[in-house]
Amino acid sequence: MSVDYYFKYLNAQNRVLLEEYRKSIQNQMWATSIILALTIIDNILSDDNNLDYIDGLDINHFKNSKDFNWLRLRRNQILHYEGPKEGFFESKDSINVLKMDSLRANKILKKCFSEFFK
Repeated sequence: MSVDYYFKYLNAQNRVLLEEYRKSIQNQMWATSIILALTIIDNILSDDNNLDYIDGLDINHFKNSKDFNWLRLRRNQILHYEGPKEGFFESKDSINVLKMDSLRANKILKKCFSEFFK
């Protein structure tokens, strides 16, 4: 199911972030899309209005998932550079690495939507 279906569950801030996220994907801004994916998820997790839709056990399960922890680590590696390293994550093919990570971040975001807004 498209993320458009979940738009109605999002607060005003997250709707804007989701639009920015879409633009970052369309414009191949891979690092930006990774950062925004986690920002959207964090916003969902901290929005008390979502308690009508999201079960606390689902939140706990998601927060402890391997995917969520990977996304947080990857976002932090982008934002908090620790040099000197060649390219992103010590890769000479930074664009491809970021693109692959962006695809994984997209899957995690969609998984978040489908698990929380059943």
